[in-house]
Formats: sequence, C-alpha cells, structure tokens
Amino acid sequence: MNLHNIRHIIVDYDRKTYCGHPRQCGIWNFGRGEIAVAYRRARCKYETEKDVSHSPAEGYMSRSDIVLRRSCDNGETWRPQDDVIIWSNSMPLEKKLAFLSQDPAQRKPLDMSRPEAMFFIGFTSVSVRDPKTKKLVKAAPKISGAFQIRSVDKGHIWESAPLALESWGYPPVVRLPDDTHARTLGSGPIYLSISKDHGMSWQKPVMIAKDDSGLGRLTYQGLVALPGGRLQCYMYMTGKFHGLCVSESDDHVTWTAPRPIVRYGHGPWTARRWTNDTYRLRTAYGGWEQRHRSPWPLRLRDGRIVVLFARREYPPSIAAIWSEDNGKTWSDEAIIRDDASGSDMGYPVATELDAGRIFTAYYYQLADGNAFNGTCFIGGSFFELR
Repeated sequence: MNLHNIRHIIVDYDRKTYCGHPRQCGIWNFGRGEIAVAYRRARCKYETEKDVSHSPAEGYMSRSDIVLRRSCDNGETWRPQDDVIIWSNSMPLEKKLAFLSQDPAQRKPLDMSRPEAMFFIGFTSVSVRDPKTKKLVKAAPKISGAFQIRSVDKGHIWESAPLALESWGYPPVVRLPDDTHARTLGSGPIYLSISKDHGMSWQKPVMIAKDDSGLGRLTYQGLVALPGGRLQCYMYMTGKFHGLCVSESDDHVTWTAPRPIVRYGHGPWTARRWTNDTYRLRTAYGGWEQRHRSPWPLRLRDGRIVVLFARREYPPSIAAIWSEDNGKTWSDEAIIRDDASGSDMGYPVATELDAGRIFTAYYYQLADGNAFNGTCFIGGSFFELR
C-alpha cells in the first residue's frame, strides 16, 4: 500500500501576508463537498525577523486573524469572498479582556451533535511587555488567554460570549459515541477533558501522558475515537527522541504509556544520496532533528488510521504513515511533497473525501522573491491511500 494520485493546490497565497499554523485551528468536513479550514493570517513585509517570528506576543501571531476559508467542491477551489474572521489577535488588550471576561451566564446551550456544529479553541496574548527590555509590565489576572467559542451553522456565526479556559490545547474536539465531547489540553504533560453538556462546561482534566525521562516534552496532541469506545491520543515527543507516539485508553481515565509509532532509518529520505553539500543544505534550511513535527491523526471510514506530519529538517516535507490494525503496527513514512524552499512550514490538517481519498491543508514556502525563504501560504494536497 502506498500514496497515489498526489496533487497540490493553493488555498490562500498573497506575497504581502503570512498564512500559517492550520494545525492550531482546525478543519471541518460538512459533506456534499463542503470543507472549511481555519488558519492564521497577518500582513507581512518579510523584511525583519520580527515580521516572520512565531512569538505570540510580538511575532506574526500577535497581529494575525483566525480566518475560516471554505470550499464547496471537495477542496478543488476556495472562496475568499466567503472568508469568516473567527478571531483577531490584533485587537487592543482592553478589548480582548472585555471579551474574555464576559459573564458565562450569557452563553446559551447549543446542540453540538449537529453536523453543522463546530468548536474553536483559541488562545491570545493578554500581557504587555516593554519593547526594549522585554519584561512583563502588564498582565491580566486570572485570565490565561485560552477560550472556546462554538458555531452551529458551519462557522458563519459564532458565539458572542466565550467560555474562558484554564489552558489551551490542540484541536480537534472529538465527539464520542455517547454524545459527549473530548478535548486535550496542555503541552508537556498532556491532559484530557470531557464535556457532557455540549461544551457548556468541561470536567476536571485527567492526565494522558508526560515525559518521565525529563529529556523532552509531549505536544501537538490529537485524538482518535475507535468504534469500541477506545480513545487514542497521538502526539509528538520533543527532546532526545523527536518522534511520534500514541497512548490509549478504554475508560478515558487510565492511559497506556506513550508508545513510538515511527522507526528511524526506514523513511524515504534515508535512501537519498548524501553529498558533500548536504550539511550546508541542512544548516541553511534549519529544523535540525524536527523530523515528525505537528502530527494530525485521521481515521478513515474503512478503519485505517493515517497520521500526517511535517518534516522540518532538510528536505522540508509533508509526509504520512498509516496503520491497518487500529494502531498496532505502522507503515514506513511516505512523502506527500518535499519541494519546500524553507523549514517554516507544516502544521497539517486533513479530512477524508471519497473512500480512501484524502485532502490535507498545511502552511508552506516556495521561493518567490520574498526574504526568509519565501512567502508563507496555505497549500493543499490530494492523495489516495491504496
């Protein structure tokens, strides 16, 4: 089994913007060809390091909008005229605090079991730092900057009052067979929280996993619900290991220790010819040891599980592995694309279209004259797993 019929498209590209990090925002498939992808977008001059920095307080994220872009033909074309701005990080601190501090009694129950329903879990900086010393000079007490808003009409209209959260976590929010919802939170130790009231509230988190070695941390987590009730959490281990892992639970309380699902030396990059120029290229591209960045797990209708990820080490790539036995054994890595001009890329999200045909969106770079290896844009790829 391998990847076939790989084809690439552009979702959002503008040389005067920086578009990035859809893995922090999400993808939704409403059926009948309608897909929505959310990502960060900000004006960008590509002149200084600060223009392209990822700092939530000072980099592009601090001035980014969360954009929801829609396709009505299974991802072939995307409709900028229908863009929805879910959230704007560039608003003044006082306005952010007013939004996050609203009385939760204003919130109304929503039926999040509907196919049109969407959760957005966001975060924003609620602190001010001195531009010269970088020291914290103003912070919001008891407000983390993490929040949840919901929509029940495919993201056209969102709640005006958020649910303030203690901690942010990576999407998606997963609906379980008993009509409850599950989300993850944290980075380092990773936790699970359950909602039994369609996101009106969340139960006390239980720990999924942590790095007991002290040599790294767990992050970029994503949930997959199996038909029998088992819940899987896929994640990335930073530090000495730098690989993908999975933990599993049948009761959503006790979890297995993280188990690696990738094997070094079995990827398609290993067989490539290494030359005297390779070290220079690896240094120029950066991303040393970041071989399995930002995994996104996806369970197909036929039961196979696909995990997409970004390789930021040379050559920067979007790639995937898959399992045909509910995650017990895994394929070698396979390349979806590896033509990026720099390592500021990745964070894929994905959804299944027709049986075995997958669409993935991610942010990417191709040389186009802009500094820092080119414009960061939202790209997409179609492929089949067969």
